[in-house]
Amino acid sequence: MTKEVIFFFAMTACGAFISFLLDIFRAFRITVKPCTAAVALSDILFCAASMFITMACVWNLNSGIFRFYEIAGMILGGTLYFSTISKWILRLFIFIFENILKIGKIILKILLTPLSFLYKILIAPIRKKIRKESGSGDERIQGQNN
Repeated sequence: MTKEVIFFFAMTACGAFISFLLDIFRAFRITVKPCTAAVALSDILFCAASMFITMACVWNLNSGIFRFYEIAGMILGGTLYFSTISKWILRLFIFIFENILKIGKIILKILLTPLSFLYKILIAPIRKKIRKESGSGDERIQGQNN
């Protein structure tokens, strides 16, 4: 095989890998539903990661010489990835991220239980007592009018 064919297939793999990263970002967005600023930040991170991966592949494989067939290879790799295994990979990562969130919520609930218990024991009775002593604002206003 000639060098060009090897570079073409390597860039096809690079395009498929970048598409794989896009599926990870998509699964994260679907699961977490981040705010607009987080979406913008993740877009910037994805673009930077894609650029870094592309430039690293070109630099390591072809001494930094970027040719048309490498672009075509990346497009072919992304197209093949999205037309074959993308939907299963996306479902897998959505499943993984949902379970990570569930486990995180359980751990957070366990960690916050002692604080909730302390609040109910220490602060809630004090607040109740303060409200009782001060009375409601309506009683004070009625007392001033009489």
